[in-house]
Amino acid sequence: MEKREIDDQLKSLSFDMDEEIDDRNERRGRQAAPPRHAHTPMDPSHAIILAAVIIVGGLWGGKLLYDYIQEQRIKAAFNEAAAYTQQTMQQAEQDSRRAQVEMQRRAAAEEEAREQRRAVQLAQLQAERARAEQEKRFESSQCQFWWQQHQNNPSERTATKKAEACEN
Repeated sequence: MEKREIDDQLKSLSFDMDEEIDDRNERRGRQAAPPRHAHTPMDPSHAIILAAVIIVGGLWGGKLLYDYIQEQRIKAAFNEAAAYTQQTMQQAEQDSRRAQVEMQRRAAAEEEAREQRRAVQLAQLQAERARAEQEKRFESSQCQFWWQQHQNNPSERTATKKAEACEN
């Protein structure tokens, strides 16, 4: 036999263990097991393609998951920043309202103080005018005349005339 014939014979031989076991069991009188559907081995090219699909799918899915997690983190950060900004704005509005109330209170107090100063100045001015008028009356010739008359000859008539000339 040539080497080629042996190779052909070996290639045509089938070593199917399931068939051999089934044959042996039949010879012994046992019932044959239902045929098994064994998977045939996968072609290496198919295996490479399947592995590539799994790897690419896994990487792509991982990237999508990573992007989703990052997006959620960004949303949370934006929401936190918005809440902080809103809180800060509310605080600023409250501070502004308080400042306005304080300014209005101060303005009212200053206006009241100005009014009081004006009233005091007006009272002082009126008092000064009244004193000046009183001095003018006392310095008048009529007042001095009746004053001297009353000191020299006190009577009810001189007192009345002195009061009319000096006090009115």
